[in-house]
Amino acid sequence: MTTQRWEWTGDRYSEGFFSHGHSNERRRLALLETLLDGATRERFRALGLKPGDRVLEAGGGGGSVARLLAEEGAQVTVTDLDTRFIDELADSHGVRVLRHDLYTEDFPPGSFDFVHTRFVLTHLPDADLAIARLASWLAPGGVLLVEEPTSFPTLDSPHPGYRTIMRAYRTHLERSIGSDTSWARTLPVPLARAGLVGLGLDVRIQHVNGGDDESEWWKLNLEAARPSMIEAGLATDAEFEAAYIELANPGFHDLSLAVHTAWGRAPGPVRRRPQAPADRQESPTSAERSSP
Repeated sequence: MTTQRWEWTGDRYSEGFFSHGHSNERRRLALLETLLDGATRERFRALGLKPGDRVLEAGGGGGSVARLLAEEGAQVTVTDLDTRFIDELADSHGVRVLRHDLYTEDFPPGSFDFVHTRFVLTHLPDADLAIARLASWLAPGGVLLVEEPTSFPTLDSPHPGYRTIMRAYRTHLERSIGSDTSWARTLPVPLARAGLVGLGLDVRIQHVNGGDDESEWWKLNLEAARPSMIEAGLATDAEFEAAYIELANPGFHDLSLAVHTAWGRAPGPVRRRPQAPADRQESPTSAERSSP
């Protein structure tokens, strides 16, 4: 049984401090892609991604995963609440781009050989329900691959500035967006509840070092949330600055997020579709790129 913790409206996420409209949002997403894409690519390969596989990338963000999947020869559909950063993939990589809400809008059962989502479900009111929805779109033998973070490695940092602001940021995510920053710790149980088999789990902890890409990514996250965190009384300007000094120090070495990667297969034999010749593959229409 699932429980929706709050009523979902897409704008609660897309118009908040993760909005694509923020001036630094593309840079923030690009840094995250740099930090995570290598592991994502290797997991897809380990799970048997083949040219011609129909793949859904749900919550495409900056588009790097959809791009790398297309470069692997997959037939890719990428969705997001705001497609401004991924629209170009329709022309450059033959990707089908859809404005789509995975929490409320459906695909026909059996539509995909792989479904992937990364750093999305944590921010939904009922992540277990979202897992069940994603699993229902798999073809027999299809794979659901989920990558989600937990913040526990940051909460007991020996660095006081970093520790203080990370605790405040976690509270702000939970209050303002409704994020469940510990949900990923339940993986892969929600996949089993959705009827998937052949489950797997991998957990790695990201490192953050002064002045590296991870530290810059954290600063962009924090700066986007800073005004609302201060207004809510969760942190002060002085506490933000203390954290930034630590994150910029070359001698700073600490833990960042734990990334939980879980996967499972829909029951039934794997059905592989033959890859269409490159000159016969259809490109998405302009209506598909912007459909609601």
